[in-house]
Amino acid sequence: MKRTLLFVLVLVLAAPAGIFAGGGQEKQTEQYEWSLASTLPESHPVHKSLVYFADQVRERSNGRIDITVYGGGQLGDERDYIEGIELGTIDVTKVSSAPLGQFVDSLQVVSLPFMFRDQAHQHAVLQGEIGARLMADLEKSGFKGLTFMDSGFRSVTTAYGPVYRPADLRGKKIRVMGSEPLIDTINALGGTAVPMGQQEVYVALQQGVIDGWENNEPTVIAFNMQEVAKYYSYTRHVSIPDILVMSADKFNALPEDLQDAIMDAAAATAPFHTNIWNDYVEEAKTQLKEKGMEFNEVNDITEFQAIIQPIYDRYDPIVGPGLIKEIQQK
Repeated sequence: MKRTLLFVLVLVLAAPAGIFAGGGQEKQTEQYEWSLASTLPESHPVHKSLVYFADQVRERSNGRIDITVYGGGQLGDERDYIEGIELGTIDVTKVSSAPLGQFVDSLQVVSLPFMFRDQAHQHAVLQGEIGARLMADLEKSGFKGLTFMDSGFRSVTTAYGPVYRPADLRGKKIRVMGSEPLIDTINALGGTAVPMGQQEVYVALQQGVIDGWENNEPTVIAFNMQEVAKYYSYTRHVSIPDILVMSADKFNALPEDLQDAIMDAAAATAPFHTNIWNDYVEEAKTQLKEKGMEFNEVNDITEFQAIIQPIYDRYDPIVGPGLIKEIQQK
């Protein structure tokens, strides 16, 4: 009997810390220190939502995952972030769905022009079965999509004057993200799309390298673009959601409880972000008007919409036959 007790005692002392805690189940104690990269400055609502996500992960993981948010492009641009996720040099990032569409054909559907009628329609699509399919396709390419995040409707901002009709874009160089659907959209509307990183846009506008760009009100004021492009014309030609993303391999290697903590934190972040985003859009518009930006509606949005039908025809087989119509009819 004494020899048996001694043997058990030796086993206990030799076992890794935590093996016999919690009713015989191994207690995970590994700590993770992660980076989260974004191009947006601290004043931007997206940055605030990323800080909220990091706090939620820390709380729900009982401090085992500690995420530091690097905003303002400290770690490069969104292309760098995507490569960093693949290489393991960046742990989590917020990127637009547009550049990720280069890796996942079906995801390009959310970058197509006039896909979403309004925010409620977009939420119905992305928070439902279609959104789940897009996230599953993303994972096949090595990326774990944690949640979609609102990024508003993008409109054209120019230095040369307001846009009222497609003819006002003819021959003008308009900066876009590195996204084939966006490039095709601006080109179809008569402009010349110029792919360019966000950090280069201000100087390019200032020096006349480009004539305008396209984005939402919060991002315009976050980068003080009203100083170099004072005309904001409501084309609302695309509404491309952001995605909070990490490496699928890194996510799948985590213990199940930490996977749950991350997904629960992401699920809590999405509505938090929607609330502060919607509040800030109007606040940003007010501030921009005070700083001299001029806003205008286009004369007839159907004139713009009629032009882009060939884009749907081109991308239908690429994103998946019928997916465009499925979204439009939802």
